[in-house]
Amino acid sequence: MTAKILRRARLAVVGHVLGRLGRPLAWVVAYTIVATIVTRFEMRRAGANLPDVQQTAYGLFTQLFMEPTEPFPPTPVARLLFWITPLVGAFLIAQGLLKVGASLFDLGARREMWVRIVSDQMRDHVVVCGLGHVGYRVVEELHALGVPVLGIERHDVDSFVAAVRDMGIPVHVGDARRDELLLSVGVQRARAVVCATNDDMANLEIALDAKRMNPQIRVVLRMFDQRVAAKVGGALELDESFSTSALAAPLIALQATQEGVLSAYRLGGALRVTAELTVTKPGTVSELEARSEGFRVVGRHVETGLQTLRSGDKVREGEVLVVDAEAERLGAVRGAV
Repeated sequence: MTAKILRRARLAVVGHVLGRLGRPLAWVVAYTIVATIVTRFEMRRAGANLPDVQQTAYGLFTQLFMEPTEPFPPTPVARLLFWITPLVGAFLIAQGLLKVGASLFDLGARREMWVRIVSDQMRDHVVVCGLGHVGYRVVEELHALGVPVLGIERHDVDSFVAAVRDMGIPVHVGDARRDELLLSVGVQRARAVVCATNDDMANLEIALDAKRMNPQIRVVLRMFDQRVAAKVGGALELDESFSTSALAAPLIALQATQEGVLSAYRLGGALRVTAELTVTKPGTVSELEARSEGFRVVGRHVETGLQTLRSGDKVREGEVLVVDAEAERLGAVRGAV
């Protein structure tokens, strides 16, 4: 979460507290004005010595908070007001503390308030619906990239809600198919929504609702049925639709038959992989790439991580390279390198 969002959220918290205190403070002002008018009327009628209006009002105001600054008045009605005023003050203070305390000192209410306030401040963020295994990993990656993100999960039991909250990311608990919940997470201001629940129809409904509320939003849709996923994406003009089983199957198959495979993806109908290869035939990067078609050297492993290489950099025997290659040519690439 960016510092800008946090600053806006803190200001919003102050505004929330003042808003909760608004009615008790209004009653304080109203009571002070009415009590001042009554007191001055009674003292004038009795012929008592009258201070100026501000002094009378200040005396009654301080009396509300049990800190009297004016002497006890001589008339019965004014004396009664001076007795009643501290009781009124105690009631209004208690009411204000109760209103604020309910939202600040109760964990559930405080969390709900924080989530609502932070969500209201977010712009150009990503909404992830469904915090299961897939949704949690998506949130984790977006958070690592520094992208503003928030989550929606129908239940906060048997899910990754606690782990997401530990990252400082707001989580709304409820059914993402409800329009009011999508509006509360700012889908109309979001850059993208990821529909990652374990219910195909729920994901589809959320995607359609998000597009209706924000036609410019980017929609990424998870579908368990691979055939439906392919049809839905084009027919409904959604940005991306995917099947987790279809994405995982090529990687699992390659890892079962090839060493060092890190990831697999399809590009233009062809299956490509990112894999680790140990160099047995040293040379420059361009020389290695010239030995076999369909692969490129991404970088090499060093102590600090992955080092990017240029075409003229030399690669020594025993170094571990990360390469991008066509899956069917990985064996040939391994032999060439």
